[in-house]
Amino acid sequence: MDTIFAEVVKRVISHYPLKVNEIYLLSYKGKKAVWSIETDVGEVIMKKVPFDENHIKFMVHAIDYLRDNGIRTPGVFKTDSGEGYVKVDGEYFVVFEAVHGRQPEYKHEDELLMILRGMASFHKASKGIESPTEEFPSFLLTEWKLDWQRRYDRLLMWKEQRSQAADKNEFDQLFLTHVDTFLKHCETSISMLNNPHFDQWVEETKVTKTLCHQDFAAGNLAIGSDGHLYVYDMDSLTVDLPIRDMRKILNKVMKKSAAWDLEVMIKMMKAYQEVNPLTKEQYHILAAEIQYPHLFYGQVSKYYDNREAKWPFQKHVSRLNEMIATELSKATVLQGFLTRLDEVIQHG
Repeated sequence: MDTIFAEVVKRVISHYPLKVNEIYLLSYKGKKAVWSIETDVGEVIMKKVPFDENHIKFMVHAIDYLRDNGIRTPGVFKTDSGEGYVKVDGEYFVVFEAVHGRQPEYKHEDELLMILRGMASFHKASKGIESPTEEFPSFLLTEWKLDWQRRYDRLLMWKEQRSQAADKNEFDQLFLTHVDTFLKHCETSISMLNNPHFDQWVEETKVTKTLCHQDFAAGNLAIGSDGHLYVYDMDSLTVDLPIRDMRKILNKVMKKSAAWDLEVMIKMMKAYQEVNPLTKEQYHILAAEIQYPHLFYGQVSKYYDNREAKWPFQKHVSRLNEMIATELSKATVLQGFLTRLDEVIQHG
């Protein structure tokens, strides 16, 4: 253990009714870091977080709120003065309970459906939340139409730039071959949002509030020794429609199997519907969200915005190929899903 780190850890823990025995650095990414600390009351997890105080106060409040409403997530230790965080040398630290378990696997149907029920419970438990600072660090609820239009405009911009480039590489050619198809998908999705049911759902959620986790996926989940599902990493909570999380888990699961699978999608949505039922109109809005080519856009943006500079060029090309295949397999599955929607709705 680096002595500078050990010093920082000890200074942070001095604000808590805890005594340090051993310190283990689990990960360090500059602005973020995670330690496992053996104390006189057992193991605790300490995180360095790159947020301001209002964001941390909201996160700590949200964790308490979700736990009070039955969600299993590590609790936050309070300092001697009752705060949920400590500031040392201009940086912020939060200390959490340690919870151990194994990561669920999408390929095991019972674990996949457990994730969807857990996600539905999370959304349901978050309803009615307010912010202790009267500000929400993230409120994506009102940004859908702007965000989709902005991504569409960027795809158009890249299309124009790469069409005119003299030195097109393999990635450019692949992008240009498929971009028009996906621009049409964007247009379809955007027109599907011009829907009174969407506007009504947004207006209702402005009042009732629902949180999305934004990465309610296997990497942030654990099945505890008690058999229950635990959720971690509340860094990116946002007020939004639950379909943001639903679309993300569907995309994660389907891209693992390289093509969309209607039966798997129906089972996942039925599991969600059991716990936090949505209306037929709301599932149509989910269909618009799935129709939007998020995976294609994300992969193209990684390359053209240089967000994964360490990736070798061929990795960018192979990933883009995978995302295109996954995206193109959606259309017939979505149609099938909408024709069988009554089956899902009745499951609630």
